[in-house]
Amino acid sequence: MVDVTKAAQLKHAKRQALAWLIGAAIVFVGLTVLQTIAPDNAALWWVQLVKMISEAALVGGLADWFAVSALFRPIPASHPIPHTNIVANNQSVIAQNLAVFVKEKFFHNDAIESLISGSHPARAMGEWIQQSSNAARLAKYITDSLAGLLHVIDDAPVRAALHKGVQKALGHIELGAIVAGGVKVMTRDGRHQKLLNKLLDKLSESLQQETTQQFIAEKLTEWLKTEHRRLEKILPSSWLSEQGAGIAVSALAHVLADVNQDPQHPIRVELNTQLTRFIDDLEHNADAQQKLNEFRDRLLNSETVGQYLNSIFAEMRQWLDSDIAAKNGQIRTRLTTWLQASGTKLAQDKALQEAVDHHIGEAARYAAPEMADFLAGHIRKTIESWDAAQLSQQIELNIGKDLQKVRINGTLVGGLIGGLLFGIEQLIHFSL
Repeated sequence: MVDVTKAAQLKHAKRQALAWLIGAAIVFVGLTVLQTIAPDNAALWWVQLVKMISEAALVGGLADWFAVSALFRPIPASHPIPHTNIVANNQSVIAQNLAVFVKEKFFHNDAIESLISGSHPARAMGEWIQQSSNAARLAKYITDSLAGLLHVIDDAPVRAALHKGVQKALGHIELGAIVAGGVKVMTRDGRHQKLLNKLLDKLSESLQQETTQQFIAEKLTEWLKTEHRRLEKILPSSWLSEQGAGIAVSALAHVLADVNQDPQHPIRVELNTQLTRFIDDLEHNADAQQKLNEFRDRLLNSETVGQYLNSIFAEMRQWLDSDIAAKNGQIRTRLTTWLQASGTKLAQDKALQEAVDHHIGEAARYAAPEMADFLAGHIRKTIESWDAAQLSQQIELNIGKDLQKVRINGTLVGGLIGGLLFGIEQLIHFSL
């Protein structure tokens, strides 16, 4: 698309250059005619001087007109002479050289380091985000993007493709190694024993509560009524249940206390043994690994699980949609507050700024080569795809106005040189 303003400026510059050229031609033709019809005036020195200036100006202007025009169009159009229409004929070379220029001058390590060190992106980012209006604007952009992503995922073909992709990805995961690694982490440095201690403490506290003992007593009463109906009618079942509950709680409390206080208690030893055997089976027992993988496959392919996950997603999406649509929704409000606080922290913490700038620089240096190759390739392919006439037109629109100044300068400099040559000619004539 042609820039109207640039086109008008170029047209005006061409008219100016042409006016200077026509002026020189008029002076030259007029003096030539004068010398022809009035030979007596031909010998006047000022006539010879002005004619030589106009002649040299005309030659200089025409030469620069040819040089400038030859860049953008063939001369003549029907049977162009060599080395005209230079831009169109060298389209591939221009595309390649421009791509290499951008790559080498803008995306090398020194340029990137200079850009980051001079711009301090972390501080600028923090100062911008700490303003409430900017934080709210960024939060709105993020939530709007999230809403758009939710609508994309909710599309049936996309959701089906994602579901199949997740199934395929998880279907190739060996759960044996993952579960074994997780259990190893949980049991390292006796972590599972510490967890067992906390469970025992909580269980012991629960047993000491009156509601727990009452619950056990009620269960014992129900058992007597169900299993021993005749005895229950003649025995004090409520009293027996209360006593039984107390005895059971006391026995369990003593067992739990023994386990909790004895690091080498048989229950602890057996727990360690079973966990070690479980880890070993997951790592080396093919049958155990196969069973775990079969369980994984049944879970992934279960229609019930799929429906359950779909219902969860639908409810979550409905809540997110309504919250994001609300002007003062929880997500946007909390995100705005968090962004503003993060911006304030980043704007004030010099150490954090240096760390963020460093990581931005590292990321830029890492991504620069691939980004440079991509942009250079894009520039080259884009220019090569342009129509040759369009390429010449675009370049002429952007630099043609200045090139018309060259034409004017050529006319003026040519005239000045003509005057100097006339002076030299006269000097030599009078010297000899």
